Amino acid sequence: MKYHIRQRAWTLREEFIVRDQGGNPAFKITGKFFHIGDNLSLVDLSSRTEVAHIKQQMLHITPHYEIYRNGAAWANLHEKLLHLFGERFKISLQNGEVYHIDGNIFNWDFTVTNEHGDLMAQIGQRFSLLRDYYAVDIAQGVDEPFMIALAITIEMIREHQTEKK
Repeated sequence: MKYHIRQRAWTLREEFIVRDQGGNPAFKITGKFFHIGDNLSLVDLSSRTEVAHIKQQMLHITPHYEIYRNGAAWANLHEKLLHLFGERFKISLQNGEVYHIDGNIFNWDFTVTNEHGDLMAQIGQRFSLLRDYYAVDIAQGVDEPFMIALAITIEMIREHQTEKK
């Protein structure tokens, strides 16, 4: 399934919509404005329930984010200090699984794979027909809210690194 997310969709209220491949609203992202560190909720619009919560961990050398589901820690994403073979990020899930994000996040062309090398999602502008959007093309049977949360987390990291420059 493919989803489209508007790049730099942040507004004063930090709220925007993720659309499915048919252009229909599928998820809503909401954030807290005057908050130290990123703090976003991913809400499934069909059930009106929060399916993921993303929080930035502030006291680290490289970007660190925690993704929560049902109030419990679900995954930890951090940028690697040494980038071997193009891998930039490692995602550790609470169940022991490890995912990897490879590619060029600044050109919006990267993949998410599991520890066995299975493709979980492709994320990039070239997959989106909509201008100023990037697409998250998720493999069948893969947790869609989790892949969307990862893409949004990468966008936040990218924005912070762009601001530093």
